[in-house]
Order: sequence, then structure tokens, then C-alpha cells
Amino acid sequence: METTDLLLTIKDAALDIKALDLVTFDLEGKSSLTEFIIICHGTSTAHTKGIADNIGYSLKKKKQLPLGVEGAENGEWILMDYNAVIVHIFLEESRERYQIEELFQQIDA
Repeated sequence: METTDLLLTIKDAALDIKALDLVTFDLEGKSSLTEFIIICHGTSTAHTKGIADNIGYSLKKKKQLPLGVEGAENGEWILMDYNAVIVHIFLEESRERYQIEELFQQIDA
């Protein structure tokens, strides 16, 4: 799957479940870790898990499986690694606490 298709599928799946404040950081050529980072948040752990489930389901239909998923048990901060795209799904309070956007803004600049 092309990176642009992967990125759009993830964004659409997250937004279909009403993910909030979705931002994308383009790290292509700036990081050996990944090409894109997506960050969003949900209103509850059920919401964050639903966002992650919908992303996983949408990509599984396209035969794309994650390299790994962390944090899905508690839903406070879920990380989904699709190699070219890494997704962070937070509870709003956790997103404010960790402020990882600040890290990626410096790289993306």
C-alpha cells in the first residue's frame, strides 16, 4: 500500500469515529523512524479504543496489519505502528500532559 493511501485511510477511519484535533506531522526525510505521525484524541477510553479499532479494521480490510499496537488495554494512550505512519490516540488529559506535539513540531519545522 502506498504511504499516501495508508495516511488517508488512517485519517478517514479516525475521523469517521469523531477523533478530535487530528494533526499530521510530515517527517519524510527528517526521521529514520517513520514518514508521518498522526496525533488525535478521544473523549473517553471507549472512544479512544473505538478510534483504534476502526483504524485497525479499515486497514485490515486492505490487508495492512500494524507492526505493533501498545496501550489498547487501558485506552489512555494508544500507539499504532504502521511503519510509514505511526498513530498516537490519546485521552484529552493525557495528550495535554505529555505534549508530544511539541517534539514533532520541532522536527517537522
